[in-house]
Amino acid sequence: MSVVRYSLEVIFNNEKRWYHDTLVLWMRVFFIKGEFQMAKLVYPDYQHESMMKDYLQETYAFGEKYVNGDGGCQFYQDYHKWIKREKQNHLGINLEPGFVPATTYFYLENDQIVGTINLRHCLNNCLINHGGHIGYSILPSMRKKGYATAMLKEVIEICKRWEIYPILLTCNQENIASKKTIEKCGGKLENKYYDEKTKETVLRFWIGEKK
Repeated sequence: MSVVRYSLEVIFNNEKRWYHDTLVLWMRVFFIKGEFQMAKLVYPDYQHESMMKDYLQETYAFGEKYVNGDGGCQFYQDYHKWIKREKQNHLGINLEPGFVPATTYFYLENDQIVGTINLRHCLNNCLINHGGHIGYSILPSMRKKGYATAMLKEVIEICKRWEIYPILLTCNQENIASKKTIEKCGGKLENKYYDEKTKETVLRFWIGEKK
């Protein structure tokens, strides 16, 4: 399916899809290491501004310079402008050069963002090597509690409903936690390569059989 055709279908079907997925994703209940937890995927909105600021601050304080899966929110001083940009990205309109249609979700629990995840609706020449269909991050204080696996599994189900399948995911070879998460969600290693630009070895996984 071409990017143009896909973008048009996203625009015409957006309202129906938006409300359907909001209903489906509104509440997920699961167990993490024996503790009763409740988390939900939500579309970013204006009321999440202070939560996202806290998320970014904790991540930076942890020593990380970049936040995966936030749809570029970290680069906007004006959160409201980012929300407008995110809605355009979701529709696939007025995209910045080199970008593809994409949807960002926050993983919300008890009025706190515990994770961010970005779903790219299609791949370009850049994403096919590094980035893939999905990028995500978990709040440092909430890591190693199962949130990454639970969040990724939910977005994989969205991919299937939207016919974004098979799914490509990538991670750096040194990121053992991400590698394990991808494998838990069904990712099969296709290959790895050395990225001369980042000076890192990148692992490429597919979920689902390639046609």
